This record gives sequence, C-alpha cells and structure tokens, in this order.
Amino acid sequence: MLNSFRLNALVSSRHPTHQGVLATALGLLAVMALTVLLVRFFPVQWLGGPPEVMSVSLHTTLEIIAVVIASLVFAIGWASHQRQSSRSLLVFACLFLGVALLDFTHTMSYAGMPHFITPSGPEKAIIFWLSARLLATLALFWVTFSPWNVPHTGANRFTVLLLVLLVVAVVHLIVLRFPDLAPRTFSPETGLTAFKIWFEYALIGTHVFIAIGLWRAMQRPLPFNAAALFGAVGAMALSELCFTFYESVTDHLNLLGHLIKIASYLFLFKAIFVDTVEQPYTEMEASGKRLKAVFDALPDIVLELDSKGRVIQFHAPRAKRLPLSDKPMVGRDLAPLLPEAARALCERTFARARLNGHAQSEPFKLIIKDHLFWFQISAAPKASVGVEDDGHFVVIARDVTKSKEQESEILRLGQYDSLTGLPNRKLFHQRVDLALGLMERSGGSLALLFIDLDHFKNINDTLGHEIGDLMLKALADRLRTNLREEDTLSRQGGDEFIMALPGLDGVAAVHVAERILASIVRPVSFGEHISTTSASIGIAVYPEDGTNFDELSRHADAAMYQAKQDGRNTYRFFTHELQTRMSRMLALENSLRSANDNLELSLRYQPQWDLSTQQVTGMEALLRWNHPELGEVDANEFIPAAESSGQILALNDWVLNQALAQLKRWLDEGVAAAPVAVNLSLTEFRRGDLAKHISKCLQTWNVSPAYLQLEVTEAMLMVDPDSAVVQLQQLSALGVHIVIDDFGTCYSSLLQVKRFQAHTIKIDRSFIEGLESNPDKLTIVSSMISLAHELGLDTLAEGVETEEQLTLLRQHGCRFAQGFYLGRPLDPASMTTLLRGSAAPAAPQPDKPGLGA
Repeated sequence: MLNSFRLNALVSSRHPTHQGVLATALGLLAVMALTVLLVRFFPVQWLGGPPEVMSVSLHTTLEIIAVVIASLVFAIGWASHQRQSSRSLLVFACLFLGVALLDFTHTMSYAGMPHFITPSGPEKAIIFWLSARLLATLALFWVTFSPWNVPHTGANRFTVLLLVLLVVAVVHLIVLRFPDLAPRTFSPETGLTAFKIWFEYALIGTHVFIAIGLWRAMQRPLPFNAAALFGAVGAMALSELCFTFYESVTDHLNLLGHLIKIASYLFLFKAIFVDTVEQPYTEMEASGKRLKAVFDALPDIVLELDSKGRVIQFHAPRAKRLPLSDKPMVGRDLAPLLPEAARALCERTFARARLNGHAQSEPFKLIIKDHLFWFQISAAPKASVGVEDDGHFVVIARDVTKSKEQESEILRLGQYDSLTGLPNRKLFHQRVDLALGLMERSGGSLALLFIDLDHFKNINDTLGHEIGDLMLKALADRLRTNLREEDTLSRQGGDEFIMALPGLDGVAAVHVAERILASIVRPVSFGEHISTTSASIGIAVYPEDGTNFDELSRHADAAMYQAKQDGRNTYRFFTHELQTRMSRMLALENSLRSANDNLELSLRYQPQWDLSTQQVTGMEALLRWNHPELGEVDANEFIPAAESSGQILALNDWVLNQALAQLKRWLDEGVAAAPVAVNLSLTEFRRGDLAKHISKCLQTWNVSPAYLQLEVTEAMLMVDPDSAVVQLQQLSALGVHIVIDDFGTCYSSLLQVKRFQAHTIKIDRSFIEGLESNPDKLTIVSSMISLAHELGLDTLAEGVETEEQLTLLRQHGCRFAQGFYLGRPLDPASMTTLLRGSAAPAAPQPDKPGLGA
C-alpha cells in the first residue's frame, strides 16, 4: 500500500496528460526491475543452460519480433512526420530503420546461425548488437532534447535516411571486412570483456540521463507520448543491465535481456502508433460523434439537394413540433412538396446563393399534416473535392412560426398598451401630429389633458399590483366614456393617462376636465374590490401653449404637477409663470448631476452646544451648493430637485462619506472631534439595506459608530411607523445615535419616539422662534423638555437666535442647542479651529444616550 501511495504521488507530480500512460509504465518497469534482481541474485536452477538449438531458435524468434516492431516504428514515423511537421519524428524513424537493420544482422550473426558472409559467433553478433543499441539510444536522446515541431522540406527526409543508411553500411563494412578494427567484446574463456560491459554501462547511464530529461519535460503538456518513451528508456536500461551480467550467450540473463528489449520496442511502438495512427482515428471518431450530436441538437431541418433538386441528405430536428423523419424524404424531389409561392421563393434564393455564395429567403408558409408553419431557408452551394460547382446545395430550413407569431404580437404591443388596450405613447404621438396638422390648416385649437391618479401607489402597496392593474383597466374604461370619435386617449405608463381633444379650446377643455374629475371620484368596482380615488389634470392648448406634441405634452405635464401641489383632485392650465418655475427646476436638476464633478458641493458644520458646560458637543453637517452662474443655491430649492430627479440617494451618500472622511481627518490629526449629525432623506430611509450601507461606510473610513448621528424627521417616521421601528432598531444596533428632527410638527407622541429607540429629540425651530414673547410656545417647549427627561431622552433646540431664547431654554432644562446666536455653519478649517479652542468634548460612548454621546 505504501509503494502504491508513493507511485501515485510520483505520477500525480507530472502533468495530467501524461499520468495515465506514466502510471502503467512505472508499474511495468517496477515489475521488470524486480524480475532482473530475482534472476540475477536468486537464479532458478531449471532456467539455467537450455539446449543450444533451442537457445538459437528462441533468440531468432525474439529478434525477428524486435526487427518487425522497429520496422513498424520506422514505417509509421516516416509516413506521418510530414503531417505532424516534426523533424524529430523523422530523425527518430530513420534511426530506428538503422536499428532494425543492425538487429537483423545481429540475428544472422548469432552463434549457432549459418554463416552470414563471415562465420557467425558471439564477437560478431555483439558488435552488431552494440551498434543497434547505440542508434536506439541516439534516437531516444534526439527525440527527448530536440524540438518536436520543426517543419522541414521533402528533400530533407531523404538526406536523413541516407545518412543513417550510410552509418549502418560503415558498421557492416568494419565488422564484415575489417573485424580487427572493432574492439573485443567477448572471450570464450572469460566471457564479456571490460569494453563490452563498460559500453553497456555507458548506454545505461545515457538512458538514465534521457529518463531524467523526459521526467522533467512531463511537467507540461508535450506534442508526443513522453510517458511511453519514458517506459521505453527505462526498459532499455534494464535490458542493457541484463547484458552486463550474463556469462554465456545462452544463459537466462541473456534471454531476459532480449525479452525486456522487446518490451522497450513495444513502448516505442505505442508512442509512435498512438500519436500518429490510433489517436487521429480516435479523434476523428469523437469528432464524428460530436458532429452528430450537434446536428441532433439543431432545431433546424438540414438537407442537401443535387443538381436536379432531389433530396440526397436530410436531417430532421428532434422537436415534436415538426412531424418529420429522415428516411421518407431522401430521394424525393423537393419542388412538388412546396406551394407555388414558396417554390418560386426558394428558386430565387438558390439563384442568389449561386451568385453570392450564400443567400437567405424571406419567411414562407407551409402546411405539414394540417398544421400551418412558417419557414425561412438559408442556402449555399456545396463545394465538392475537385469540382468547382456540381449543382449541389446545402439548405438549412428554420421553423420561424413562433417568431412570426411574436412579430405580430410585437406589432400590436408596439402601438397599444397591453393592460388597457389604449393607444400607447408612440401611436398617440402619431395621431396628435396628424391632428395638429389638420388644426394648423383649419386654424382650430387642440387641448391636451395630462391625467395622473392621486395616491395610486397606496392601492398597489396595500392591495397589490394585480389589484392595481384591475383598477387601472376599470378607470380606462370609464375615461373612454368621455371621448368623442375624433378624440384619443392613451396610457403613458403607470397611473398616467393623456387625452387629445381636437377642435377644443381652453373653455371647452375645462368642461371635459370637470367631467373626468367627477367620473374618477365615483367608487370604482374591480374584481371583488370597491375603491375611490381622484386625479390631477394638467391642460395645455394649441397653439397658445405649444405648436408641437413635445411642447404640449411637456407643458401639460408641468400643469399637472402644479395641480398636485395645489391639493390634487383638480385641474390647472399651463402658465408662463409655471414654465419659468419648471425651467428653473429643470436647470437645477441638470446642473446638480455634474455639481460634484465640478467641485461645487461642500459641507458646513453648525456647532451644537451643551448649555450647562458651554462646550461644543456635536455638530450638524449641512450641504452647500455654490453654482458658478446661479450662485449659492438654497437647500430648500435643490433638495426637492434632487428628490424629483432621482439624485437624492447619490447626494446623501456623498454627504455621509464626506462627513466621515472629515471625522477621520480630525481623529488622525488629534483634534478633539465631536459627533457629526447627518440628515436622512425619506428615499434613503426607505431603502432596505440602510443599516448595512451605513455599517459599510463606517468600516470604509474606520470611524466608530458613536461619532455618527442620524437625523430623521418626525414626518418620515409617521409614514409607516412599524417599518420605521424595525429600521431604527437596526441602526441603533450598529451603535449610531438617532435624533428625531423637526419634533412637534406632526402627531407623534414622546412614547412613540421612545418606541423608535431615539436618543435625542430636536425641537423644531418654529417653536423656538418668538419663544420669549409667546407664553403658549414656552409652555409647549417646557412640556416637551420635561416629558423627554422623564423618558430618558435628551433635547436639542434648533434655531436659537437670541440671548433671551437661550436663557429660557437653559432655565427649563434643555440640554443642547444650536442656532445663529451660538454659531453659524462653519467650513472644515473654521470648525477645526473651534474644536481646538474649545475644551475637549467628552469621547462619545455607544451606550450613553444623548447628542454628545
């Protein structure tokens, strides 16, 4: 088991492409090596000294097998080296032709064989043997250490072959004509000479060197079967080792050496045969199977037509949709199977394919077993070997029935709303353009009404989108009842509708708008539900408010938004004042998109003071926008623009990261930093991953959560109190502090605030303004402070602008305050100076409630 584990470890250290053959080779080599050791040191008596005739015949048989294998190695290598562009394979093959010739001469010269030109004997046979072994070793050395893929010309291979044959001829000339020039290798009295033994050792050493080279090379993929060559090298080394041990040419070690030599030749044959014959055929078979699998997977009909239009090859898809099979189609004429229109279309396609090399037809109808199908064919002339054009075509017929059905549906959807069946924006645009042309020629008017349902989102949120869709269909049917024949109603998407009224002026449009509002507010029955809603309508009239569709729809949309701002369930006309306001809003939206890149945004920090210690214990981060043309833009103006244009999330993220980055700088510089309060928008507060996002930002800047305060307005919390509780619990769990901003402006109670896990309530500035002269406000503020203290909440008053206000707040126990009287918003440098000059604020504690905590 241990040996098996070691063998597996050795094999797994080589590249996976070699591991299978290598494992077999190592196992066989281990068996052969063990056999050599057993025979050498523990000889079995009955194996020794077989009769000489038997030894000669057995030797002849083994050598003939070796000669045949070596000849096959040459033949296969010679035939395939050009295909593989391998000079190494050529040299290897030619050298093994020399090995085969020398092995044959060795066989004919063996002791006991008839005379071969000169008398046979051990000396003569051993010289031919050593020459063959030397060429085999040289062949393996060459294939191991020379590049495999080296192209060559046709003349080179005959040069290599002649050189090898010349070497073989020289060896024969020396042995047969000048034997005295050859060194002595065998003595009848003493056996093998030192030259013969050391020559074999040199070959063994060379084989070991080659084996090391192959072992290292197998760390990567190779273009030849290195594992089989490794087995051949190892077997040759063992074979040579056997021929250093025997004392008689007829003993068992000699026989074992010949057997192992044949094993080495078989390894070589495998390496050459597998790479040049077996592997290509295996790959061809696998390629054929893959090609068949590809054809079987095709959803198309593939066929070949001869010059007379007969089907000679046909492949039907495996789809159940098409009731076709291969055999009935082969040999049939295609033309009679097609309708006349399809036949003419196919003939034109074949003609174009003959001219251009390929062509594709338009879809055509075909009836197959009482089912209607649409097909589209692609045709190309088939190129035959040695024939420029034999009139054959390869045709792919694709079933495009579903595509045609989808195309028809797309055409329908391209003009009508899928939910209500009303014209969509594209068709509505076309009809309005046509009506505007008529109005221009006749001098008439056209009213455009933009209709948006009020609070329709609540229907979707409470009853679900499916119920909301049913309501939209019911309302669309109701709106149709207000149309004349020449009017057009369109759904623009969501809960928005638009209506074109040709020939109507502003006065007539008012009557239509009032009828629409009255019809919409009536209870709507849809499914099992009954509900009520209302709408806001914006009106634009041609030609006063615009001369084309884009202008009219944009102005009607702006008027609709004005109707919503004015309380909903009403209509508004477009005015120039509204246009100015909308243009300003649009300019702000567009400029805001590049404000950050243009370095127009910055933060100011308004200090928050502890009224008992008169020290800075916190600050509020306030966003400022300094536009190069518009100047300092008020936050009350650009924040709504950011919300309506979908930029508020990016803006909130920028503020949060800038504040954390500044906190990090203060902490790194040793400034006694105080917690920074950042305002959350309603859009950001509703995001499901708010706590995760805040945590990630804190980790990015490596700032403790205790240094961050999040301000949420009371109005935001009262939109969905239960959801707000969950969101704020997650934020509190992070360690950040929650501040309820604008407290007192809604209908929440302090008990609800406690349920929100808030740490501080921020008394709205509307209660602080005029506090010193309004007893009612003072009573309300005093009550807020007292109740907050009883519930363990801190209080912070914003908008403190007079000394009298500050004195009253301190007298009634308000802990923190901010406002112009205490300090205006400061840039980071000025805030740094203030923090350095002020007494160090207490380090915030996560478990201690309050603004300074």
